[in-house]
Amino acid sequence: MSNGPFAFSRQMMAVDALLQAQPDWGGLQQAFFPSKTPDNFDPGDDMKLVLYHFFNTAEGRRILEWLFDLTARAPFPHVGTTTQSVALAAAKHEARTAVGYVIGRAIADGESLWKERSQNHEKPA
Repeated sequence: MSNGPFAFSRQMMAVDALLQAQPDWGGLQQAFFPSKTPDNFDPGDDMKLVLYHFFNTAEGRRILEWLFDLTARAPFPHVGTTTQSVALAAAKHEARTAVGYVIGRAIADGESLWKERSQNHEKPA
């Protein structure tokens, strides 16, 4: 039984390890630079907390594992032999993986926010 479309990738890059290795928001903005997207990739504290808590449910974990399979853990596509086809495939792959890294960064930040607020006895947002 497979854990998803890319079982080997899932074994090689567990989500917990992926979350610990997330680039900062500046690096993520650079990863998205080739794509025409909004400049602000930081979803805000409220969304970070929602994603963190969603990730810590069984259903949320399953959904996010699948999303990471499709994005951050997706294998590089097989392409033709021309420089153009390789460059196009690389750009598409970079954009796809960047989506996963943005989600992972938000989850990691949400965990930090939750721990900080819990230690300071603040009411969660």
